[in-house]
Amino acid sequence: MKALSCFSINPDPYKAGIEIAESVASISPEILFLFPTIHYDGSTEMAEAIYDVIQNEDMVLIGNTGEGFYEKNKVSNSGVSALALNSSGKIKYYFSKCKGVGSDPLNASMECTKKVNEKCDFSKPVLYFMASDFRTDAELIIKGIAQNIKEPLIGGLAGDDNSFLKSWIYLQREVLEDTLVVLALNGDFNFEIRTAHELQPIGSIGVVTHVEGTKILGISDIPAMDFLEREMGKKINYADQGIITFKVMENPQSHGHKIRSVLLPEDATQDSSLKLFSAVETGTYVQVCLAPPEMMLRDIEDIGESIKNLTFKPKAALLVSCAGRKKVLANEIEHEVKTIASKYPSINAIAGYPSFGEFGSVKNQMGYTKPLFHNMTFILLLLGDKES
Repeated sequence: MKALSCFSINPDPYKAGIEIAESVASISPEILFLFPTIHYDGSTEMAEAIYDVIQNEDMVLIGNTGEGFYEKNKVSNSGVSALALNSSGKIKYYFSKCKGVGSDPLNASMECTKKVNEKCDFSKPVLYFMASDFRTDAELIIKGIAQNIKEPLIGGLAGDDNSFLKSWIYLQREVLEDTLVVLALNGDFNFEIRTAHELQPIGSIGVVTHVEGTKILGISDIPAMDFLEREMGKKINYADQGIITFKVMENPQSHGHKIRSVLLPEDATQDSSLKLFSAVETGTYVQVCLAPPEMMLRDIEDIGESIKNLTFKPKAALLVSCAGRKKVLANEIEHEVKTIASKYPSINAIAGYPSFGEFGSVKNQMGYTKPLFHNMTFILLLLGDKES
């Protein structure tokens, strides 16, 4: 497997596309994962430039906007990163897209995964990548995906510059909104998925008493914002966006739980609700969580140490990391990339993006779990050759 990653901070989309394509053209990529920021305003010129240089219409181009980008040699709030692969035909790629992920995420994800599986021509996919507009209910997306996919999956919700207004999905020459895309990979290759999501619960557990879609209006019979401020022990403002999460549980004694990022209302509004990226039901239990920077950094160090024991040499890494982690780590966000690069020198290509919600299977003693939706999580996909 040949792999290259690159970046451009050229503000012109066509020129940025040329820089990306010229950086990876030497390996004649079969696939290019592309992660621009929203500063290109959804222009199709970047993809057009890439195909103009590569001159291979069969190359798969897929990706989405993020709240910045990650690359082996650069972490930035604006620009674009890319990961190019050439497996010499050992990996086959199949993709599909579905509009309407905002209004009907369940059926959109069911249809999209069904379509991509049908394209696989009865060959069983080994791994899936997905990307979606963030203006949706991610819990319904994952329910729809689970109807047709049992194999490992990685991906996330697209992002913007923390304004939560718009995002774009990239597929071939198209730049799409309100869309879910799914990519199936099948063939002779090795991969490993690692996740990091340690958080510190604080305060008491409350019960959700009033919801409206993905908004929590009331917790323990008081306005949701009042509950949050009571447990935090301080006044909350919009500057706290990205660092507060909820631990979501079916009951207080439950060992299983989900972590959900909390979207705060604007300071100037009288809104006392809290918005999530997925809906919760009344009667659900929640607890406020924070992620101390030292805990996040230790998580990444642990992943870096663990990949030293892999049975194959990874050539490429694709990472999806919550935009909330980026805000907490601030200038130390590069640590997520540098740690992976330093722990395994064979990885010469790393690219990814800060997301508004992460999708990923978690590895345990039994193998990989079904695809799950996460928040405040770092997900790492390592790719390499099958070794005899």
